[in-house]
Amino acid sequence: MWVKLSNIIIKNRLLLLLILGLVTVFMAYKARTVTMSYELAKVVPMDDPDMVEFLEFKSLFGEDGNILAIAVKDSSVFESENFQRFQYLSEELKNLKGVTQVLSLPLLSKIVRNKKENKFELQPIFETIPEDQKELDSLLLFARNQLFYSGQLFNPDNGAVLILVGMDTDVLQSEKRIFLTEDIQMLGNAFSEHTGITVHYAGLPFVRSVIAGKVKQEMMMFILISLTITGIIMWIFFKSKTAVIFPMIIIGVVTIWVLGSLALLGFKITLLTGVIPSIIVVIGIPNSIYLLNKYHQEYLLHGNKQLAIATVTQKIGVVTLITNATTAVGFGVLMFTSITILKEFGIVAALNIMATFVVSIILMPSVFTYLPPPSRKHLKHLKFKPLDKILTALDLLVHRYKYRIFFVTGVIITFSVIGLYKITAISYMVDDLPEDSEIKKDLHFFEENFSGIMPLEIVVDTKKRKGVQNLKNMKKISEFEDFLGSQEYISKPVSVVSFVKALSQAYYANNPKR
Repeated sequence: MWVKLSNIIIKNRLLLLLILGLVTVFMAYKARTVTMSYELAKVVPMDDPDMVEFLEFKSLFGEDGNILAIAVKDSSVFESENFQRFQYLSEELKNLKGVTQVLSLPLLSKIVRNKKENKFELQPIFETIPEDQKELDSLLLFARNQLFYSGQLFNPDNGAVLILVGMDTDVLQSEKRIFLTEDIQMLGNAFSEHTGITVHYAGLPFVRSVIAGKVKQEMMMFILISLTITGIIMWIFFKSKTAVIFPMIIIGVVTIWVLGSLALLGFKITLLTGVIPSIIVVIGIPNSIYLLNKYHQEYLLHGNKQLAIATVTQKIGVVTLITNATTAVGFGVLMFTSITILKEFGIVAALNIMATFVVSIILMPSVFTYLPPPSRKHLKHLKFKPLDKILTALDLLVHRYKYRIFFVTGVIITFSVIGLYKITAISYMVDDLPEDSEIKKDLHFFEENFSGIMPLEIVVDTKKRKGVQNLKNMKKISEFEDFLGSQEYISKPVSVVSFVKALSQAYYANNPKR
């Protein structure tokens, strides 16, 4: 079989190269449409009971995953000039395309009782920012007495202040989210430059935008670093430009196929699919080394280039097929999982690992039949003495101390099994980011000043129409709200009771005691 395959490849090498070229051009064309995934990783099956309940909740109430938070903690923000700039920042955020709403201290509204029409109305607290500091302080005191906002937009204990920015869901699920996030940061940086006040950012849109950007940057970085290192190693051993360029061509072709297959299958670049090109480097380079090394060995034996190429395809073809196939199966089993992100990764990885074999087994004999035979310099690696010494030492170690090797291996396996039982599963939103990153520091800031920023949503279902309006139920909800607010790691909650209390305060002439 392999003899026939070898003859077919060599005889039809020009046609096969043309086919590979056309497929690569097609994949490159499709790869233009592949996009980054800006959604939360789909690690929970869609039919999972919790996921079903969550989706039902979203259909009824929407989600808080589109809120970006900006915070400052500096007493100088309450000075007239700085507070005007803070209001200007809030207004500019409202004008950004993709921002649906902005809630901040300078834009706060008060609930006013209209006795004539017997209704409540909303009026801005800061119609204009007064230049007189005493007048501003009076308005700030009035704003702090609106207890509905206390603990939500400002921390009454230390003066930290929040701006909450609502973002369009369609924008959040597209590449536009990165540009919008950058625009928001640009406005925040401008505010910092003019006032000297440090601005902190948090919220799911911000975290997801940064992580998506990191994936995009580091995917290219990993590929470049891995190709550079392997290129240097290949040059050290083979002393040949061809030996360096040939594997790079294979990696380049299959990387294009990876992106093209993502587009064809309707998948996006995620945290997992983003590392597939690096995996292709790990698979493609050994394939190239097997083929090149065997080619040089055969040529050294008899000096016949055509025979050496044919022998490589016949003898090493089956080796690379087995190694690639077993690796592809290892990744391919992930397609049977119910976790979407793993399933997509398994499908794309398995297909392109096998594609790596196809590209390698066609390109090597096809290309090298057109190239001159290797020179003596290119064959020196076959007698690389330092490597020979290392391999000889390993050979002697295995044969002379096999029982000790068995013992050491057994000890390592024992410790590994013990370690397996100590593995704990954790899943933090930002566990992919280093501890000293600005995002982590900002999140710690929000945890210290606002008990965090991640949403916790609870549904109270009375099972009766308008059951929540029952005074007895409201008192129970109020008790539950007070309990949640007393927890160290939960910020002050908001519920329908909070709104009723705010209306009660407004009814009694904004008396905070009411």
